[in-house]
Amino acid sequence: MPAPSIDIAIVNYRGVTDTLEALGRLAGWPHGTLWLVDNSAHETDMADETVSLRQASATMPQVTYIAPGENLGFGRACNLVFAKSKAEFFLLLNPDARIGADDVELLARTLAEQPRLGAASPRIYWNEQRSFVLPVAFPQTPWHTVMLALATRSRWMGKLAARLHLERAKASMNRTSPFEVSFLAGAVLMLRRQAVLSAGGLFDPAYFMFFEDSDLSLRLRRAGHALAVAPTACAVHEYRHKAYKTAMMAQSQQQYFEKQYPFFYRCSGRLSRLASMARPVNLAQWFEVLPDPVTSAAAFSEMTGRRAVLALSPSIQMMPAMFRPTLAEARGFDDQEWALLEPANYVALMRNSGKAPQSSWVYFERAGPAINPASLLPK
Repeated sequence: MPAPSIDIAIVNYRGVTDTLEALGRLAGWPHGTLWLVDNSAHETDMADETVSLRQASATMPQVTYIAPGENLGFGRACNLVFAKSKAEFFLLLNPDARIGADDVELLARTLAEQPRLGAASPRIYWNEQRSFVLPVAFPQTPWHTVMLALATRSRWMGKLAARLHLERAKASMNRTSPFEVSFLAGAVLMLRRQAVLSAGGLFDPAYFMFFEDSDLSLRLRRAGHALAVAPTACAVHEYRHKAYKTAMMAQSQQQYFEKQYPFFYRCSGRLSRLASMARPVNLAQWFEVLPDPVTSAAAFSEMTGRRAVLALSPSIQMMPAMFRPTLAEARGFDDQEWALLEPANYVALMRNSGKAPQSSWVYFERAGPAINPASLLPK
């Protein structure tokens, strides 16, 4: 049987270093086209980066470089190349994500062997050391949204919700065969072309960024296709929390619920009643709060009594954004892990050592400039 055709889409916006690294991992890609959409090529201060991307693309015959002349956003840029592609399978790949050819082929094999699947993602690690795992995308449904708001009403409810979410995420680490999920994130996502077409197309162009993948996940399932994680395929997504994106996420959330759950959207007062369900979190009552901003991994270790970090979240609701694969691998942050943290506020689930170890949540501010983790690697 001939190998299926597999095209890959990467959308660049002011991220030439990440984009070149992602392309480099797939150099010599034999199964289709690497589509590179440069959303910042038209910006005058990006001239040098644009030249770098054009030159790199010219040396890779499998890469097709496209400069749309404006910032299309993630969804519309992906739509642009999906319309040009004829491949049976189509991989969406964030510039800050890394995946090798073998793992892309594993994803395609998973879809080929399981016709029910409309989309599949690999197991995704946060960093190159694979010392943290990213959980499967959080379900974007009215039920889960209400539960998140209600979980702020008491420390007990908040910690229970976070624990259940973490336990489900950890349970997936024991899986060795593909398992179905309700939502998939678009950072590293393999799609079956015919499934996407049957669900009304790739991304709704109304979304500039965020929630377009939730919208697609829901449409695929409503069209009768399953979604899965293929844990034998692995990727790295060096996700960085960017506080300035909060407003954009809120706007996209409004669009999503208005479109997909209109009754809930109206009954919730366009989601405004969710805020009235929630309660302000008293940090001192909910967490152990580090009194001073933290500037390094060594300082964090010293301030927390050298305890091990089990999970981490940029949200005071404690829904883990990343977690250690196993308890045996739990330890404090090292310099490279710390470098991936953008300056912001976080909560970390930490484990005390001893004969009867217990875990507790610590609230802290990561201070200091952002660091490129690559600069810490041996030369």
